[in-house]
Amino acid sequence: MKRDIENIKRDLENKKNNDIIWKKVKIMEMFKEDPDLAEILGWDRDLEKKEDKEKYIIPWLKLNGIQKEVRNFVMFDIDDTDVSYTNNVIKNQYLIVMCLVHEDNMDTEYDIPRTDLLDYIVKDLLCWTNALGMQLKCVNDFQDIIDSKYYARTLKFKIEAINNVQGGGNKYDRYTKV
Repeated sequence: MKRDIENIKRDLENKKNNDIIWKKVKIMEMFKEDPDLAEILGWDRDLEKKEDKEKYIIPWLKLNGIQKEVRNFVMFDIDDTDVSYTNNVIKNQYLIVMCLVHEDNMDTEYDIPRTDLLDYIVKDLLCWTNALGMQLKCVNDFQDIIDSKYYARTLKFKIEAINNVQGGGNKYDRYTKV
């Protein structure tokens, strides 16, 4: 077997090349477009610029240097964990969404903790949706305290997705007689 990797021509700007990248783009769009999510996160009404919204919705699960000012965040990421027990063509993915709320901003005008409202909105958007190509199932939802100043609700959604099938093999493998 000879690997034909000298002639690789990847389109790194195409977000459809990788299912995790594509799904994260779709989730970011869903979250940014939801007016209730914007309200509960505490965005100002004039916060319309894309760059401003990206400060509150983050496509990874880490904040560098937790802010000293009171802010709330929705963070998310996707993991490929394993393949289906019965079919290697199906992989198990998990979308993890963390709703992070500063302790000084937990109260809302609805008399419901802000973490629980964010949790409700995220579940309402994502539970059983096919918007990412395959159905999402909420399999975990728990609370936590982060950095002693932030309350969190973490949701985990299972996605059974196609396992990078490309015509039965790796496109760089070229079989030759030995």
